[in-house]
Amino acid sequence: MKILTRQYHTIRPNYRKLQHIHFPGISSFQHGLNIQQLLVDANLDYKSLEFKYRRIQRQRQQISTNTNDSSLLALKNKIENLQPLPTILTFEFDNVYAGGLRLKSEVSPNDLEGFKRIGGQYFQLERGGQVTWHGKGQLVAYLILDLKSFVKLSTKCYINNVLLKSIQNLLKKTYHLDSVVGVENPGVWIKDNKSKLLSESLKISSVGVRIRHGITEYGIALNINPDLKYLNTFEMCGLKNKRATSIHKQLSHLPVPSVEHVGKLFVDEVALALEMNSVEHINANSL
Repeated sequence: MKILTRQYHTIRPNYRKLQHIHFPGISSFQHGLNIQQLLVDANLDYKSLEFKYRRIQRQRQQISTNTNDSSLLALKNKIENLQPLPTILTFEFDNVYAGGLRLKSEVSPNDLEGFKRIGGQYFQLERGGQVTWHGKGQLVAYLILDLKSFVKLSTKCYINNVLLKSIQNLLKKTYHLDSVVGVENPGVWIKDNKSKLLSESLKISSVGVRIRHGITEYGIALNINPDLKYLNTFEMCGLKNKRATSIHKQLSHLPVPSVEHVGKLFVDEVALALEMNSVEHINANSL
């Protein structure tokens, strides 16, 4: 897949720091959703405040020719300082299956029973994509930021150039693994040594996002060392006759990297992709 040439850049002077919060150990999926929702709500509240300011600004301009109103400029600065930082949450979840909007009406009672038998609770999500698995040995990263704080950062560009390209860069730089981004099937794929065809490649990372008023939700899942039976027993992401793989499966001669370590590597790649000046790594236990 041809990756778009980078043309985007932030238009916010205070939007150049990426905050990373890692939740050590095994987290419940519901806990992860709750934390994400708190950050999304904070961003949406800020957008509402920003809208109200612009309305006040327009009203002032209609009754006055003074476009340099000091009180208005002071208010603008105060509001901009309230904008939440772009934030990545990283987790290792307990075993669950999560369905996206494309499969909302297609998950049958038999499917739900199958998920339970193999040990995974099912969650229906309001994001793109179909059914995927999250669990032990897998990194899940949710990135919450305002796309409208950047120039020319479209949804497609965000998914391909920020999320998926960061996975590819991580795999190549750290583990010397060559990968491709799916054209018809979103995600990151490792070439099967037995074939050069993408259709017979091995999926190592999935992606699913939701965007409301420019605010992003959800993100990526990267297989580090999961039990692949959870991914290869059912039809994941609507993909038939395709298999999942992991970093450890590809490099079994190396020690298994921790989810926290790989999470930091991914966050650093995202910071580079977004041209952030700094990254703050935070352990959730220290908050």
